[in-house]
Amino acid sequence: MNIHGLPSAPSSPGEGEAGETGLPALLGSTPRGVAARSLIGQLRHHHAPTAAHCARVARVLMRMWARAPDQLGDPETLLIAGALHDIGKLFVPASTLGSDRALDEDGLATIRRHPETGAEVLRSLGFPPVVVAAARDHHERWQGGGYPVGGHSEDLHVVARATAVADAYVAMVEPGRAYRTPLTDGAALAELRACRGTHFDPVLADILLVELAERAAAGLALI
Repeated sequence: MNIHGLPSAPSSPGEGEAGETGLPALLGSTPRGVAARSLIGQLRHHHAPTAAHCARVARVLMRMWARAPDQLGDPETLLIAGALHDIGKLFVPASTLGSDRALDEDGLATIRRHPETGAEVLRSLGFPPVVVAAARDHHERWQGGGYPVGGHSEDLHVVARATAVADAYVAMVEPGRAYRTPLTDGAALAELRACRGTHFDPVLADILLVELAERAAAGLALI
């Protein structure tokens, strides 16, 4: 894998779709934050909807952190983990990421390599193990059957398990997926409840469920 062959980041990381979320500014000026902003810029250049998805996942994780800071640890690390969880999709053709039809077996195999690819990139760039774990393990399931490994996720890092919950919720409700109509907030809540303890860590799912329920009662959206 040639990470040096990635496209150059745009000159201003605040420009474009991902910049509109304010995420680059939140990442700060630490070396990790600067490196994360550069990767986000490259992802936005490659496939803007994926960069926007990552920004939404990061925002959801920060709302979860606000409710459970002791469980989810350092907020900057959590923010970076969310922002970069899909960075492996830099190596998935944009035509595959933006396909408006069901993928064939080769396309699915390419997509399913992105967690390990992303983990390899982040590890090679010196990101901390928790950020690497979030990229590698966010498609694993609490009771097994996910990917790339398919085992139970009980022993995975809590940030990876939280990212799995946030990623799934965002994928359910966000716009712009040609092959799927977004779920309503109510339908997404029901799906999270149905999958807590099977797909998702039940404790972490409950943190997000409480946040979503309170926002719904107040008439507020999360993303």
